[in-house]
Amino acid sequence: MNRSFFRLLLRSMLTSVAVTAILFGAFSAARVQAQDIPQNRLDGDWKNIDPHARGIDVIVIAGKKVHPFGVCHPKDCDWGVIKAKSFASSVDSADISKLVAKKYTGFSSVEMTIALLRDGRLRVDTFTHFTDGSGRADYSDVNYFQRSVNPFAP
Repeated sequence: MNRSFFRLLLRSMLTSVAVTAILFGAFSAARVQAQDIPQNRLDGDWKNIDPHARGIDVIVIAGKKVHPFGVCHPKDCDWGVIKAKSFASSVDSADISKLVAKKYTGFSSVEMTIALLRDGRLRVDTFTHFTDGSGRADYSDVNYFQRSVNPFAP
């Protein structure tokens, strides 16, 4: 047998292995990607359950975007849409159970941690740090929200 035969045999074997790897790799990768699409149970419009709240009144969540509205008069203040970092409930889970969002204003930075509780309420912890040199004390706040049956219209 000559060298050209062995080269042809080796080339066809390598091609077969490559095609098999691509086919099985592509199918298993598609399966993993479909399973790893996060399911965000936090999506929706959320209303603060405390009618006397002074911080956030309404939060609209869509995927990894948080849109809070603060308590203002005569209507709520629009904080704008904030990109959030999502966290699953465990290392082997693909669900989204917590979000962390940061909002920078001209006078403060606010960090929010948002978590879905087992009873269906949303817990929002806010940490406000003043950056304007005013001497105001940094503070934290905890609020609870329930899913709104009516879509929020600012």
